Amino acid sequence: MRPMRPAFKLQRACLLAAFGALGLSVTVRLPAAAIPCAQCHPKEVAGFAATPMGRSLGRPEQGPSAKFTHALSKTQFSIETSDTRMIQRLARDGLKGEHEVAYAVGSGAHAYAYLIERDGHLFQSPLGYFAGRGWGMSPGYEDSKAPDFERPVTADCLFCHSGRARPVAGTYNTYQDPPFEGEAITCERCHGPAEVHLRAPLPGSIINPAKLSPRARDSTCEQCHLIGEERVPSPGKQLSDFRPGEELEEVFSVYVAAVSRDPSHGGGLKVVSQVQQLALSKCALQSHGRLWCGTCHDPHATPADAKSYFRARCLACHGAALLKTHPKPNDDCVGCHMPRRPVTDGAHTIFTDHHIARRPLPQSSAKGAPGRDARQSPGVPEAPAALIAWHDPPSAVVRRNLGLAEVKVGDRSKSFPLVNQGFQLLLDCWPNFPDDPPLLSAIGQALLGAGHPSEAAAVYEQAIQIEPKVAINYLHAALAWKAVPDAIKAIDYLNKTQQLDPLLEEPYIELADIYDGAHDGLRVHKTLERYLKAFPQSIRAQKLARESAER
Repeated sequence: MRPMRPAFKLQRACLLAAFGALGLSVTVRLPAAAIPCAQCHPKEVAGFAATPMGRSLGRPEQGPSAKFTHALSKTQFSIETSDTRMIQRLARDGLKGEHEVAYAVGSGAHAYAYLIERDGHLFQSPLGYFAGRGWGMSPGYEDSKAPDFERPVTADCLFCHSGRARPVAGTYNTYQDPPFEGEAITCERCHGPAEVHLRAPLPGSIINPAKLSPRARDSTCEQCHLIGEERVPSPGKQLSDFRPGEELEEVFSVYVAAVSRDPSHGGGLKVVSQVQQLALSKCALQSHGRLWCGTCHDPHATPADAKSYFRARCLACHGAALLKTHPKPNDDCVGCHMPRRPVTDGAHTIFTDHHIARRPLPQSSAKGAPGRDARQSPGVPEAPAALIAWHDPPSAVVRRNLGLAEVKVGDRSKSFPLVNQGFQLLLDCWPNFPDDPPLLSAIGQALLGAGHPSEAAAVYEQAIQIEPKVAINYLHAALAWKAVPDAIKAIDYLNKTQQLDPLLEEPYIELADIYDGAHDGLRVHKTLERYLKAFPQSIRAQKLARESAER
């Protein structure tokens, strides 16, 4: 663990003193960026620090050592913790790996995911911890036949969980040291940059979401609580460019399944579908924009008695007269009208249903994804028939952003019709965005998936000309040239990928496969040796290197 800067120690001591003066006892792990706020707003900062948002990412905490076996892959995991570190080990096929956990993602209210750090790169552990259930496979790993610690963690993955990630520009999962400006979410996530307010702490010098226009107000919450099927940054933007006070569509567009906007359907309950569900409720529809997240939730406090707190919020709108005609018991509004249900995209977790149904729905109701028990492993997500924007982006990028969403969602859900729809949109608007890397990447992806590798390679070559130092562009081109097949060009681009980023795993696998197809055992062996050097704890790297040495 890195030593704490002396200046931060002093500020932290002042913060803790402020908490003590309020009679509050909390464990805080806030970055220095949040500390100045406590000088004038100690109660709010202390309250926020104890909420799930204030504990969204941090160092792993000490807990009991444990063991877990993933039945499908026969992988045996063990977890060992102390007051300073967490070690996760796995064993399979007579081989072993050991990894020190760098960060725990999540507050623990529902679950923890874990990240490891290797040479400035972040990767996700296949093992998670679930409240009320214990250790289990993280979402996406349930059906893996060879789980390991090699899933890259991009800045977009961390957007909603960290104060602000510090990725190295042009890389896939490489970060500066330290990787985060602030580990957990800070005050600035909802209130915007604080520099001006700190110089002149006057009303209006910092964002108060409640005083914004309805669209900008809602965008403050939607930046994290609305993921939909896909989020698409506009040209030259990234998710982390959003600042409170803006409308979300100024930076990125969110696309949802068209059917999910139908109040009679609603779609499946997902981990991050609170905004979508609330928008379908009669409470929201009849409020004409007045009801928003802040109507019921105080981000600066966790209610001591949630049942009474939210009952009071309901009665503030519906009035106490409702109680005279309401069936008894009538003391738990949320328990009846917003029950906790299994979700379709998060293993072993249940979340509050924000649809606010007038009559309680049975657990077997169709709130889950059609045709699938929400408690089952999600597997390959079901493809929506059509996507629509939550709110339309600027007219100049409407077709571009929708096309990108359709290609990404269609590829992920194995829906050729959806990919083809997006591909046609992107072809139509390509002349307006001739040097747009995400557009080129999506067109190349669609071409390659449709069996046109030569055309895909040409598109990826154009992307390389625009971004010559981005490793992932060379990897995409290599895969296209391999499919042509043109082994010489594929090998050249795979080598360039490794030069730019030696901790991308796929180039090692692809190179070894090409050399194996050419019956070049020596180059296969040397490639796998490099793979093992880059990923010394990887079960797959160890296994392939062992098999190569035994030939």
